[in-house]
Amino acid sequence: MGLKIKILVNLKKGKKKAFKKVFTIYYPRLEKYAGYFIANSQEAEDIVQDVFVQVWENREAIKTDSNFDSYLFTLVRNRCLNVLKKQMAEKNYIDKIQANSEELYNISFGMEDNFLSMEKLLYEQLEKIIEEMPERCQSAFCLKWKEGKKIREIADIMGISSTMVDKHLAKGMEMVRQKMTSEMILLLYILILNSSL
Repeated sequence: MGLKIKILVNLKKGKKKAFKKVFTIYYPRLEKYAGYFIANSQEAEDIVQDVFVQVWENREAIKTDSNFDSYLFTLVRNRCLNVLKKQMAEKNYIDKIQANSEELYNISFGMEDNFLSMEKLLYEQLEKIIEEMPERCQSAFCLKWKEGKKIREIADIMGISSTMVDKHLAKGMEMVRQKMTSEMILLLYILILNSSL
């Protein structure tokens, strides 16, 4: 039995020493690989770390007779592509919001007093929706949109992976979209862009 296969067999058995060896061997290469896709080095590191969390959590499914290198690099590549797709979608949505924000102010709100009353109504609606969210989703949503924490900071505070934080935030925003009018959602994003939330 080759050394590499032996390490993978031990990893499947849940031996942390084997996992540490795999991490030591592959982390630098995977981080460099992620850097080809993601310009932000911290985000690239987060992606690779999340991949290793996934490997550990799904260690029993590892096939020792397959190309483990290809398996790891494919996981990293797919996560990088998902991040890039998400960034493009967010950019397109934000561009659309910015293009329509002036029209929204003029048509929907008019006078400043009316805008302030709409902003107050938005916060009241948002608070009610947050209260209806599952506990973990609620915590992540508040840390992100009320306290302005970054994904990695939220992950550290909640003791979960960045991927799970993204899932909680996505679920929270889905509830917001379902329960708010399109005008209120647009106002919410304008406030987020202006760092008012």
